[in-house]
Amino acid sequence: MSVQVDSAVVRAARLAATGLRGQSLPDATAVVDALLAVQGQELQPALWGLSRRVAPSSRPGRAALNAALADGELLRTHLLRPTWHLVRPRDARWLLELSAPRVERLMASTERAWDLGDLGPGTEAVAAAVADGPRTRAEIKAELVDHGVLDPDAPGLAFTQMLMHAELRCLVISGPPPAGKELQHQSYATFDDRVPAGYGPLGERFDAQAAVVELWRRYLPGRGFATLNDLRLWADVTVRDLRPVLAALTEAGEVVQVAGTGDLEGLVLVATAATADRWLGGGDGGGDGVDDDPVVDLLQAYDELLISYRETRHVVLDPALPPPDRSGAFVHCVAVDGVVAGRWRWPAGAGRGGVDVQWLRDPTPAERAALDAAVADLDAYRG
Repeated sequence: MSVQVDSAVVRAARLAATGLRGQSLPDATAVVDALLAVQGQELQPALWGLSRRVAPSSRPGRAALNAALADGELLRTHLLRPTWHLVRPRDARWLLELSAPRVERLMASTERAWDLGDLGPGTEAVAAAVADGPRTRAEIKAELVDHGVLDPDAPGLAFTQMLMHAELRCLVISGPPPAGKELQHQSYATFDDRVPAGYGPLGERFDAQAAVVELWRRYLPGRGFATLNDLRLWADVTVRDLRPVLAALTEAGEVVQVAGTGDLEGLVLVATAATADRWLGGGDGGGDGVDDDPVVDLLQAYDELLISYRETRHVVLDPALPPPDRSGAFVHCVAVDGVVAGRWRWPAGAGRGGVDVQWLRDPTPAERAALDAAVADLDAYRG
């Protein structure tokens, strides 16, 4: 492992791999395909994040991305860690099968702590509530109360857990919004109505080891360089499951393991052979690193550039500045050339130019101009 990689190369490779530089994908569904799953906790900002990764000539606006959700081209559900994620229909079933057992064990611990009892009947009732068509969260809850499945005085967590169990068991998934409304609030539909049969890239049957192989193969191209623990914490899959697959892929030459240097010293970073050749093969990475003029990205709070990595997330943080804080309204991140330099909040209402920014340091005039360009892009996206 004589080849080494430093934070500057890793950061530039991640900007390109996650689609924030050199954008060439034709639409948002291709972006989600490339990233496998995109955290969608803050839904509208997450959709904005997808749009930034589409080629400028075909970049979609807000209405088009909400239409992709309504039409089922993109789906939103709880999986992996778990939290809300945007996924493509063909990937929903195998990702849920992979992550559901561990998630349900975590949920069982929470339910015991809250003394919520057996939520199984509620899960089946959730599925029954959407059998005749999509329902909003409020409509499902009302039906469960009317049928005596849910105590109207039960803590809100009980209903939330019922919904999540129904998602994890592939009974329900995101549905279209009520007529004329964006998906501001989650709606649900029957899982099999929105997700094709089978397990997508795995075929007709689920195989756990094949799923972990697919996880490595889909995670790495869209993330540049990452450690085993980065993937472990992103997908909540055990080291015991990840390590042998990594060894096999390395032996086959599909992936390359390189030593970190500088503030990455002591870590082993993994990349596809193509990524390693591009960024460590003696070239400049294809010119997708830092531009001569600063580039400002208005990143959503859970952007994959931030959330895809836990062990090596620090490569996008300035050690002289406080880390991002998701408390209050300023939950989103301002990044300058891939390094977090401020916070911003999603604009309220439909007006233009309503982006409030809190810089964590004094910006240069060029950085202020780059921020203005980013705000103009957001205005255009919001319409």
